[in-house]
Amino acid sequence: MNNIHQEQISEHMERFINMFHLYDVGLNGHRHEPIAEYRRNGFELLKSEDFPSRRDEDWKYTSVTPIINQKFIEAPKANLPSQPTLDFENHAIVFNNGHLSSQLPTIEGVEILSVADALKSESYNNWINAQLQVQSGTLKNTFLRLNQAFSASGLFIKVGKNINITKPIHIQYNSISDSNQTFITHPQLFVWMEVGSNAQIIEDYSNSGSEDASYFTNVVNRIELGKNAKLVHLKLQNESFKAQAVNNTIVSQMRDSNYSHYALDLGGNIVRNNLSIRLMDSNTLSNLYGAFIGFNDQHIDNQTFIDHAMPHCQSNEMYKGILADRSRGVFNGKVLVRQDAQKTNAFQQSSSLVLSPTAVMDTKPQLEIFADDVKCSHGATIGHLDESSIFYLNSRGLSENMAKSLLKRAFISEVVDHIENEDLKELAYAKIEDKLNLMKI
Repeated sequence: MNNIHQEQISEHMERFINMFHLYDVGLNGHRHEPIAEYRRNGFELLKSEDFPSRRDEDWKYTSVTPIINQKFIEAPKANLPSQPTLDFENHAIVFNNGHLSSQLPTIEGVEILSVADALKSESYNNWINAQLQVQSGTLKNTFLRLNQAFSASGLFIKVGKNINITKPIHIQYNSISDSNQTFITHPQLFVWMEVGSNAQIIEDYSNSGSEDASYFTNVVNRIELGKNAKLVHLKLQNESFKAQAVNNTIVSQMRDSNYSHYALDLGGNIVRNNLSIRLMDSNTLSNLYGAFIGFNDQHIDNQTFIDHAMPHCQSNEMYKGILADRSRGVFNGKVLVRQDAQKTNAFQQSSSLVLSPTAVMDTKPQLEIFADDVKCSHGATIGHLDESSIFYLNSRGLSENMAKSLLKRAFISEVVDHIENEDLKELAYAKIEDKLNLMKI
């Protein structure tokens, strides 16, 4: 993974500029619609930036060259069943190759619109553009502008004041490709949780085409929780093993709000997650839990940033990974406690199992504390399966393979067991079971 030279970056950016010009030429009479202006604003910002390189501190372990070096085509439309299959009741929304392929559900007290339609409302337009000004924790992040410039079917969800959505909103992103050409999609989600609202959202990425399909999924989620709002956000990523995925999730929390994020990364060849949380007022709670399993040559990079800006707030963070073969994992978690954020409680832990001598884990937990009355801790462990535990299980009649499988499941379960909703927990465990069954170690 070599550094990206300036000349190469310019060449890659020129390719995206040409792609946007083709879109712009085809607008005809739609040139002055709000969505066209929205995308054009993103394009202007995109032109002024370069893609990050490994010289940038936040990207030192992950090269974007294999992603941006490809010649992308527009994602083809594909016909698949419009209802995803889950074993529990949910409000389903389906995207096939980035195109909305199902009707949007009707939920009392909730607005669910395309971003194009939401931008036609002055109040929603103002809110969306305010969210675009919120910076992520990753300093150099050209993929945010790329998403704004090229997103074709963004989704806007507003949960009204004191509305409690009892069934999860399941957003299914299917990628379907049977060709040798690499396509790119830009899923986009805006979530506005008003005062006292309560919801659960499943963000579900899967490959429904060839196992060797190559494509790039460039995701941006922007979320705001009003006072006393609660959101459970489960992200399931099970892309093709030759796919690339970048996911930016940017969250702002107001007073007394509660945000729980659960990330499960199983697929993808190169995966980069940027999760940024801003605690904007007192008595907020943020829970960040992540689990990832990599084998072959998978590369999974998790970057988190929690900004404690106000007093009496709490954050809990735990990421666990299992790596085998030539896979590589990265965890870089930063917790910032500002001077006014007294009485902060912040916990961060990264733990990984490295099962092969050729697998690599890079971990860098960080605390920056400028307040003096806080309780903060962080830690990182990288280890192997415990031989004494394997021996003990062998002595109780389990084969070596069964013992290792049991220990791997127990290791990951510490993350998954934090999911309170039993349906979501069982869904996560089923995905993990499928992936672990593919591992040879």
